[in-house]
Amino acid sequence: MKSTQLRLIATSLWLPFALGAIRTDLQRRNVEVAEIDKNAHIDHDNQEIVFKEGGDFEDVFRCTRSSGKRLTFTADNTVAACCLPGQRLLGTLDTAFDCCAPGHSLTGTDRNGYKCCPTGQFFDGLRCGGVCMNGRVMVDGQCVCPPGTSSTADGSCKALAGCDSGITTGACYLFRMENGHTFGYDSGQLHYSAADHSNQHRLGKFKLCKNERCTPGSSVDPHDAIRIKDVQGTITQSSETQGNRWLNKASEGNHIGRTARFEDAGVFTITKWACGEYCLGGYDDGVTYAFPSETPSLTFTQDRQACTPIEILEVPCDIHSIENNCMWEKVPGTCGPGSSGSCHCPKGWGLGRHEYLAVQ
Repeated sequence: MKSTQLRLIATSLWLPFALGAIRTDLQRRNVEVAEIDKNAHIDHDNQEIVFKEGGDFEDVFRCTRSSGKRLTFTADNTVAACCLPGQRLLGTLDTAFDCCAPGHSLTGTDRNGYKCCPTGQFFDGLRCGGVCMNGRVMVDGQCVCPPGTSSTADGSCKALAGCDSGITTGACYLFRMENGHTFGYDSGQLHYSAADHSNQHRLGKFKLCKNERCTPGSSVDPHDAIRIKDVQGTITQSSETQGNRWLNKASEGNHIGRTARFEDAGVFTITKWACGEYCLGGYDDGVTYAFPSETPSLTFTQDRQACTPIEILEVPCDIHSIENNCMWEKVPGTCGPGSSGSCHCPKGWGLGRHEYLAVQ
């Protein structure tokens, strides 16, 4: 079977069906789905996808016949799932997929999840309900202005002007902790901690993600549920083979480590803190130090208001990219070797506390 023709939509990996590795995540995806390459042959009459190797044999992908389901495709024939007769496959790679009955549409948010609701209604995380007007959204059954906006006299919503978090999804950041060390993965201890950079303790290079695909360019606000992806490798394996791991959800004194599974990732939040600093918290739980130490690690805790102060500095995701030349500029005559106090970081690149104060 040609692995380039049919790939599974899994948490972080694209796997050929030849491996038999169909993976489900009902919470995130609702139904098992497969992405179909444009060169695949779709036999709509027999409800099969046929793969020919050029000889006398061929591979066939189809729904289990005993299930009573039919191979069903999105409108553009790029994604397939097994749905009951009469259902449509709706959704996108950035949200979720589901088999919906006629007269229904797939609605919801990353925060609340996605469900099939009667057309004209919206899923609020618990149930389908009426659609809100004037730019408002459904939250716990109530129509409210979305985060980052406020209500006006006429009942509509307007954006809050002049303030943003300064950090975005898809960019890469270092975390500098209160002890002055960078937060990174310790290959000996098998968890993250704030320690000296060494061959064993590799500094983390983190992406902040609102969804599994880590869609770039969205502002990360204090109310957002985010997962944190470390694109850096480890002492024994490269970024290409051991990068792109999620910080996990270890709690109550257990040290936060890493996982390849999106569903096992911890759910974090980040808010501005003291001038030039941020505070790393949790969406449903708080985040604090696991135990007193000169090189502390982190853990989730039941106190939802607990957060850990950090400095966030944006760094290149790819150290070989030519765009890295635009990350900062020298102020003529003042920024010499060994001194970053007079370097100018343009808006859009993250600032640590000292660099932030230098450009005020």
